[in-house]
Amino acid sequence: MKFRKHYLLIVALLFSCEEGVEQLLDVTVTEAQRFDYLTWKIEAANGTWHFQRAQAETGETATGFNSAIDKQGLDWIANDCVANREWRGWPNFASDGFGHPCRGGGGTSRWIDATGDPVAIGDTLRGNHLMLESSNEKYRVRYHFFSSHAAIEVLEAKDLFAFLWEGPVGGKMAIEKQHYLLEDGVKRPFEHGKGLGYLNPEFGNNFPSPFFYFLDEDADQVLYVGASGVGGGGDEGWAQPDNMAIFSFGRDDDKHALRNTDAVAVFGFLDKSMGHTQISNFIRARLEAPFKPID
Repeated sequence: MKFRKHYLLIVALLFSCEEGVEQLLDVTVTEAQRFDYLTWKIEAANGTWHFQRAQAETGETATGFNSAIDKQGLDWIANDCVANREWRGWPNFASDGFGHPCRGGGGTSRWIDATGDPVAIGDTLRGNHLMLESSNEKYRVRYHFFSSHAAIEVLEAKDLFAFLWEGPVGGKMAIEKQHYLLEDGVKRPFEHGKGLGYLNPEFGNNFPSPFFYFLDEDADQVLYVGASGVGGGGDEGWAQPDNMAIFSFGRDDDKHALRNTDAVAVFGFLDKSMGHTQISNFIRARLEAPFKPID
């Protein structure tokens, strides 16, 4: 009986559940290299994320995610800086390259504590809420990482920005078996060949939804992005069938268009088996409390 109590306590500390979502309590960060860039390898938001720090050979600083790897090992970004794969990334925050892997943007990043002081990683950094602050001369943003999700907080913006996802659905584009979904739950095909910045005309200039997520028939998880405070800019949603999906909150007619610092984005992976209702409820709940862990 004593052993059983200890076992149940360990299980309670390792996992929590909301609406069928299994949550590992700890986020883990280690230094790594992904492609030709030194990165922080971040195990969070139901996946593994590589955030660029610097080019491995030249030491030139960089910012933004060059990999988003799900539980199957599928990389939904995979930007190795080669050919048109160099266009991929997240959040591709600004036109000067800030937040876009392989493009630098003159940005630097550091891990911080709740008071904003720098935190040393050592061999491994662990916690249930870890914060990465990234900045250049125009922008300062804070990434919040939880086991359940991740969020982007805009602290300073002296120029226009957007939350722009560019990457291959399920690790490789195959649009005949891939769709995107909005809040209404309709499976929509990826539009292509209709010009830069395209958004389905039935939506007007903005998605009629606070989130989108990508569905691949062969992938066990979906990739989602949700946003609030982004009504001041247009959106886009289209694909290059041989390369990536291009979806944004705040890029209007292929140009970054947001300027308000109350804009927030949440993102991560979720198990496809949850179904649309639970996925939708989960994303909306994260948008209501983006910088807090699940209770």
